[in-house]
Amino acid sequence: MKNRFKYLTLAVLISVFASCDKDDSPDDKNIKRYNVESGIIEFTTTTSGTIGTGTITGSGTDQLYFEKWGALELANEESTTTTVVVNPISGETITKTDIIHSTVKIDNEMIYTVDYDSQRIYTQQDPLIELMRLNDYDALEAGRKTLISMGGEQLDNEEFKGYDCEVWFVLGATQWMYKGITLKIITKLGGITITKEATDIKFNVPVNDSYFELPEYKTTSING
Repeated sequence: MKNRFKYLTLAVLISVFASCDKDDSPDDKNIKRYNVESGIIEFTTTTSGTIGTGTITGSGTDQLYFEKWGALELANEESTTTTVVVNPISGETITKTDIIHSTVKIDNEMIYTVDYDSQRIYTQQDPLIELMRLNDYDALEAGRKTLISMGGEQLDNEEFKGYDCEVWFVLGATQWMYKGITLKIITKLGGITITKEATDIKFNVPVNDSYFELPEYKTTSING
């Protein structure tokens, strides 16, 4: 259950940080999230830091597939994190390894979050779309206003792998975004640093339908 909400939060953040064409409206058949038509991006993730008397290390890989200007996308994450804690009294070393596999799909207004532990798919209407409808915003306005409401600060643009990126800092995370697509993010929480960055970027390429397929699990709506 804990992991399910962690992945759901990730899905919501993906939608929040979207950037779209000014002419988009919530009534469009396809809700455009990016200013790039399609893409396949590979990422690596590293985790390091300290927790009390222990240390934490980890690594993982992520994939992002999208088409229709981001109206359809799927993000997949697989990672392993190891925590080593030394009991200050007994001197005993305790090692715990967590393996995470998460998949989040966005199809226009709907978010699908796969919980592999319970073998369920949790569905939710994208809250960014609701914000657009309630306030008559287009997606660009909704995304930026949400960032600012969360205390986000836009920094100077920087280049990452040859792409001119907007840089935003919000909730302890610095992200490098190209046309609405996050190519790099560094998150610092307490003594832990998580770095995720694109290693292979392909824009405006054909994306096979199979990349957007989900497991045949039962679905549960969390909207009630």
